[in-house]
Amino acid sequence: MFTLSEAEERDHIRMAVESFEQTCGKRPVGWYCRYGPSVRTRRLVVEEGGFIYDSDAYNDDSPYFVTVDGTRHLVVPYASDANDFNFWLAPGFVTAGDFDTYLRDSFDTLYAEAARYPRLMSIGLHPRIIGRPGKIAGLARFIDYAKSHDGVWFATREEIARDWLEMHS
Repeated sequence: MFTLSEAEERDHIRMAVESFEQTCGKRPVGWYCRYGPSVRTRRLVVEEGGFIYDSDAYNDDSPYFVTVDGTRHLVVPYASDANDFNFWLAPGFVTAGDFDTYLRDSFDTLYAEAARYPRLMSIGLHPRIIGRPGKIAGLARFIDYAKSHDGVWFATREEIARDWLEMHS
């Protein structure tokens, strides 16, 4: 998005919404720029309307609000480090154990911090990557580990956004 003009970006957002509606039968409620937002993306998303959040931020481990042209807007941050895409990068994850260890270490830190502040752990998954037999075992082990802790909630970004909005209405 960052290479597009404002008019082109606005049009791409509109086309993405239309495509999502045609494919899924409903309008998307969240926005994430796969290839990097521009300095105006958030404003254009708010201007488009219908979105309850965006995830075009890598800067925090908790949702937060921003003001965009006088409108309160929720940001549900994304994290690219706990992402199976790192199997394709060098240096990156090599084995399912690498992925599991990294997720556990991230989880343990965030879980401890959650005693004082709400914390969010975003895990990026792609079927063509994590779905491989030698990789899925690491995710399965991590899920079992996380489920063994009290108060852990596995949720979509939409569920997180709706919960956060309800708590902070």
